Parts: sequence; structure tokens; C-alpha cells
Amino acid sequence: MQDTSTTAAAAVIPDPEAPAVPAGAPELAPPLPERQDEGEPWVVRSWRLLLREPSLMVAVAYLFVSFIGLWASYWFYRMFGLPILEYMQASDYLVAGLRDPAYAALLGASVLLALAISWPELYRAREPQRVERLRRRWWGRAMFPEHRWMRWRGIGMAPVSGMVFAVFLGMVWACTAYVVTKAVNIRDDGSGNRVEVTLAGESAPLPGEAQLLGTTSAFVLLWWPQQQRAEAVPVAAVKRLASLRPPAPPPRLVAPLPARAAAAPAAETTDGTVPASDTDTSPPATPATAQEPAP
Repeated sequence: MQDTSTTAAAAVIPDPEAPAVPAGAPELAPPLPERQDEGEPWVVRSWRLLLREPSLMVAVAYLFVSFIGLWASYWFYRMFGLPILEYMQASDYLVAGLRDPAYAALLGASVLLALAISWPELYRAREPQRVERLRRRWWGRAMFPEHRWMRWRGIGMAPVSGMVFAVFLGMVWACTAYVVTKAVNIRDDGSGNRVEVTLAGESAPLPGEAQLLGTTSAFVLLWWPQQQRAEAVPVAAVKRLASLRPPAPPPRLVAPLPARAAAAPAAETTDGTVPASDTDTSPPATPATAQEPAP
């Protein structure tokens, strides 16, 4: 029986155009295929990695929401003079972004906005020839601009990376404006959760009403509007927090309707006389009788 390895080796015919390899020289490995994402920005590569790994996407989204929660908590309690980072434990850092659903909504809206803004640049990189044809029309030039300051080349950053960075800064600014407005409404207008506080070992609540700002794993954060003072009370020192209903709005005063005769001008009849008003209660005038002249 003939050896198959010997037959296969003998069947290999060398290429006559290939350069001669000197005897004893090591064989070179074939070149690696070029990666398709070699020239793509790091933002695009990271996004594709997250799409391939859903569990990693959930973890990154959770970290972003926690960061937004910490940032928002700092600026919110700063309006009341409370150093919130000093009252937070390690577990509070992980759940800071879950206390308000607006943080998750803000993150989702920022991701959608970043995808919508960066789509033209991604399409330009994938279909450059078609983009050049589309730019012959006015709407194509508006969708795919060539200005340097609109394509983020002036800051030494890829267009997609620059757009994502700008959306991130906008998200941080919107979060700050949201929590600062919320804090001002609580501090100046009295909005928020009104509570009645009873300390441990006491049967009667503390005089006055407080605004519940929030809680951590070790403290209850209160705002006393009468004294204009913020206070961090340990959880062990609080026996009871009773929620109070918001104050009823003041009654609305409705002005009486004006008289119909004063609101609308009197209408004349066909014979030129003015009809009596519905609100006129005076008796009708009696016609005067003719008197005979005295003799």
C-alpha cells in the first residue's frame, strides 16, 4: 500500500514566478487578514462590542445610571448645604441612579440622540461614493456637511466620537438643571413630600412639618422650611415618618356675570321702539289723557 503523505508531497508543484527561498531560511507565516474595524473610531467599536455582548451592555448601562445618580445627588443636596457624599455608604453608590426613573429615561434619550446624530457620519464611512452623489442635491449637502467645524475635525477627534462626547455633555447639563430646579421648588415653594417626624423614645411628633429630601442606608435627610435648615438624622433615631397631604389650593373666586342689559346694547323693533329689558321691573308708563280746555 502506497503512503498517502508521500504522494501528497510529491503532488505539490512550486510556483515558477515565486522568489527563490534560500536553503535553511525559516518559512514565513502567511499575512493575517485585515480587520474590517481597523480604521473605525473607538466609539463604534465599543458599540459593536456591546451589541455582541448583551450582558456587558446591561452592566455598562447600570454603571452609567449609577454615575448619573451620584452626579444628580451631589448637585441636589448641594442646594441645601448637605455634603451628601459624606453620608453615603458603599451600597448607596450602586443604587443612587435607581431612586428616580428620570435618570434612566435621560440615559435612554441620550443614546437615541447620539445614534440619530452620528448616523450620517457612519453612513458616509460605509458608502462614500453614494454620499458624494447625494451631496449634489441641497438636502444631501445639509445632511452630510463638509465643514470642518461641523465634522469635529478641529478638536482632533473622529466625527462620531465628537458627537457622542457632545451628547454626553448635554446629558450631564440636563441632569444638573433638572435636579437644581427640583431643589429650588422644594426650598422656596414648599413642594415635595411633607412628613411629620417622631423620634425614637418619643410619643409625640416634633413640632412643625419637614420636607423629606431623601434617605441613605444610614441617614434620613430632612428640610425644615420654617427654620430654613437641612438636617441628617440617623435612621436608628427615627421612630416614625408620617406623610402629610399637600395643602388644599385656595378657593377660586368667580366674579358674577354682568347684567344682560349692560352687556348687550338694546335692540330696536321694526317700528322704532325699544323693547323693555328682561331685567326691567319698573311698571309700564300710563299714557296721558287729553284734557278739555276750560270754558
